[in-house]
Amino acid sequence: MKHFSTLREYCEGIQISAPKWDGFDIRSFEDNMKTVRQQMPPFKHEFYAVAIKLDGGGFAKTGNYSTENLNVTIFFNSPYQILQWDIPPDWKGFYIIFSEDFYRNTLSQKRITEQYPFLLAYRTAPISLTEKEAEPITKMFMDMFEEHAMDLPTGKTIIRHYIHIMLHKVARNYTSAAVDGTSYNERSQDLHLVSRFKSLLEIGFHPDQAYDELRPHQVQYYADKLSLHPNHFNAVIKRITDISASEHIYRHILSLAKSKLLNTDKSVKEIAFELYYNYPNHFAIFFKKQMGMTPSQYRKSV
Repeated sequence: MKHFSTLREYCEGIQISAPKWDGFDIRSFEDNMKTVRQQMPPFKHEFYAVAIKLDGGGFAKTGNYSTENLNVTIFFNSPYQILQWDIPPDWKGFYIIFSEDFYRNTLSQKRITEQYPFLLAYRTAPISLTEKEAEPITKMFMDMFEEHAMDLPTGKTIIRHYIHIMLHKVARNYTSAAVDGTSYNERSQDLHLVSRFKSLLEIGFHPDQAYDELRPHQVQYYADKLSLHPNHFNAVIKRITDISASEHIYRHILSLAKSKLLNTDKSVKEIAFELYYNYPNHFAIFFKKQMGMTPSQYRKSV
């Protein structure tokens, strides 16, 4: 399955023009329809997206839910969700797509899913809107579209605030009905758990922390922190995000390791200890299994 890790790769993959900014993009469906791939097989990317479809046939599918047979609709997806679409060139509306780092830069110290947990919901259905309900949200998309087009020095800060307000407005329309036999409250608890896990994962690898037996590489460490049995903890994480807790941990370690290898002159041994490995060779084995090359080879290859 194709995986896009940058916005540039995503735009190239769906055959639209390259984005102006690295962490944020906004498009109108009308403009995209000139070149976009009308049939896109399942794929993943590493960004949040919010879209409003005002008209159009076919479908876009996020996780287990589709926009097929829905009229005015707002739908969204989060990093690593499976996406696909089959659409004719008659779609009207807008979408924004942005990274966690873009949103949090100067605006928020909290992870986006701590503020808006519905963005973690792998099984969240699109929201149908009346034309009247869609008007203020559409206006915000249009304002962001114009701000992005001007590309002024303060534009990114202004757009971050627009996103913040838009997500609050979307949250008002988020349905409290049961989905797939799971109540909103039950899903909210699970989403909160995932958000807490991601916060613990990020904090767990901050420098100069002391660990005795359990370390932040282990699922058991997070389950204990959250007072849950590891099997139940892992089941919730996988149900909501579609990947296991251990895979989240691996991806986080790998991201930190790659950054340290490329952006510092520290030795592989020093990096291993900074990532709380007792033995540097264990870090090297992990890295090679994930990347197909040793840390030293990776540093030289990039």
